[in-house]
Amino acid sequence: MKDKKRVLLVLRRMGMGGIEQATRTLAKALQSAGHEAHLLVLKGEVSSADRETCRLHQYDVDRESRQGLGRFIHLADKTLLSPLIKQSGFVWRGRRCSIAFKDYVAALEAQHGRFDLILIRGQGAFENLWAFDDERTWRVVEAVTGRFPNTAKGRWLTRTLYQGKQLLHVSRGVQQEVGDYLDRQGVEVTRSELLYNAVPIEDIRRKATESAEPAISCPYLVHVARLVPVKNQQRLLKAYHQAVNQGLDHDLVIIGDGSERRHLEEMTLELGLAARVHFLGQRDNPYPWMRDATALVLSSDFEGLGIVLVEALALGTQCVACKVPGGISEVLTGTQARLLAEPSDTGLAEKILEAVQDPVVIDENMIKVFEPRSVIAQLMALTEAPSERLYAHPA
Repeated sequence: MKDKKRVLLVLRRMGMGGIEQATRTLAKALQSAGHEAHLLVLKGEVSSADRETCRLHQYDVDRESRQGLGRFIHLADKTLLSPLIKQSGFVWRGRRCSIAFKDYVAALEAQHGRFDLILIRGQGAFENLWAFDDERTWRVVEAVTGRFPNTAKGRWLTRTLYQGKQLLHVSRGVQQEVGDYLDRQGVEVTRSELLYNAVPIEDIRRKATESAEPAISCPYLVHVARLVPVKNQQRLLKAYHQAVNQGLDHDLVIIGDGSERRHLEEMTLELGLAARVHFLGQRDNPYPWMRDATALVLSSDFEGLGIVLVEALALGTQCVACKVPGGISEVLTGTQARLLAEPSDTGLAEKILEAVQDPVVIDENMIKVFEPRSVIAQLMALTEAPSERLYAHPA
């Protein structure tokens, strides 16, 4: 391949969250497009399935950075610096980890060749590698996490993480929010670009043809997300309860697991919905249920992008979601935009009823920007000569 590129994707851990799934998809898309993808995991175990995705590397950078002189730096951090300057632990840890990481990347390049791009993803990796940077390195930002107060110390900590960095944002909503935060903190980055997460459309459609066990025989709505506070499934259940009281004849299928599950199951009992709400837990393949649902409903307080919405649209399933910060309004465009709800129990209930009574017809063009081929083309453009402009807010 004439323009074959070598890309290093860096994560702190490999789990089942959105960041990890998006990274898996990007690695596979790079490989399919004829590029060479390397995935570097900085801590923890990696599944056998991930080992087949691309060239996989594991390097516990925190542990390795404590060797030799690094051990004394680590002890000074733990016993003196971090207790003295609260929240500063990542500063000292990141400095020594970045030195070890630089040496490890050099060793990888000696074996495999020079990387054209290095993408560092997730807050944990940002903090551990804040002092590592060069023109090939980008931080992929899903949201503003770990915000620091607008004080002298807070501004110093924010500058440590972001000053002079190149940032890739998964939505314009995230780009705007991050830009506003950095402006308030007096931080200027070198470049700020938009890169949507790639969604494996054809793979999702193939998986959706598998059988759904247990099968839900009656019409239903589906919700697919981790059961955690930011996804606000309490709002989902209250809105569903209101819609049922107004005549909704659909059941509700909830796919996912997390810290809120027990509380949500108790809440379902209290609302008298136990016979109509189905908690299916975590499913490796939720797509058969998503395909057959009347609508997918998302109740989150924030979504960096909302990949599950793209997945539902790819299956021809309309979506109801709250109009909240992040990228949801960039996914639910055109006719789908009318099913964006005000972020309240009543607002979500109204849009659930509207989706059932007056469904949206899904247009294939809604998802083209998220297809792997489109995302990879944008990513490859980053390997060209960098622009000279500094950060500017998105229009």
